[in-house]
Amino acid sequence: MGEKTMPKRFYQQASYEKQGRIWQVMLDDKALRTPARQVLRLPTEKLAMLLAGEWQAQEDSIKPDQMPLTKLANVAQDHVAPDRGPSAGELMRFAANDVICFRVAQPKRLQELQARKCDPWLDWAEQEFGARLAVTAELRPPDMPLAALENMRNAALKLDAFTLTALLHAVSIVGSAVLGFAMVQNQMDAKTAFDLSRIEEDWQIKQWGEDDEALLRSRNMLDALCSSYQFMQAAKC
Repeated sequence: MGEKTMPKRFYQQASYEKQGRIWQVMLDDKALRTPARQVLRLPTEKLAMLLAGEWQAQEDSIKPDQMPLTKLANVAQDHVAPDRGPSAGELMRFAANDVICFRVAQPKRLQELQARKCDPWLDWAEQEFGARLAVTAELRPPDMPLAALENMRNAALKLDAFTLTALLHAVSIVGSAVLGFAMVQNQMDAKTAFDLSRIEEDWQIKQWGEDDEALLRSRNMLDALCSSYQFMQAAKC
């Protein structure tokens, strides 16, 4: 199959402007619209500036893969904003299988490393959500306290649609609701969250090395996570 043809750049200048209480990205004199054909309505000037930068950086053709922030904004407005319940429920399901709650049985040095790195964040989550998530060295998920899961869901529902979208995207990358919430609350950056989600993988790499395909995949995941972190911070009013 031939390479997919990208749409040509049809505008000269990408900018942003305030309209009432919201911000819009302008492509020449026309407001940017979502795939659902709604005018994209952004909550902050910072987010509008970043999106305008993505569109301005496009060259002869428009490459959506180079505009991760625009993609997150479209999802937030078209899919999350009308009903945040499904996104909050999906986040709760990640919490029930949180990656920082799974520990190896052997070797003991790796198990101790996981505990040393991750337990402080379980302590933090206990303070934030009212109950401590359980840990396990088995393959099946541990029995999680329902109170903690419900409190995480309620915390997600209190977020605006743009922040919630970035949170769920980040959580899907690291496999951890705890790490995602810590990013939202600016308790850690994307690289720290990524490293905490990959303690066992990084241990194995040190033992056996990493092939080029796995290295590229991990770099792409980190780039996507950094985009989510940048988005959630910029969306804060």
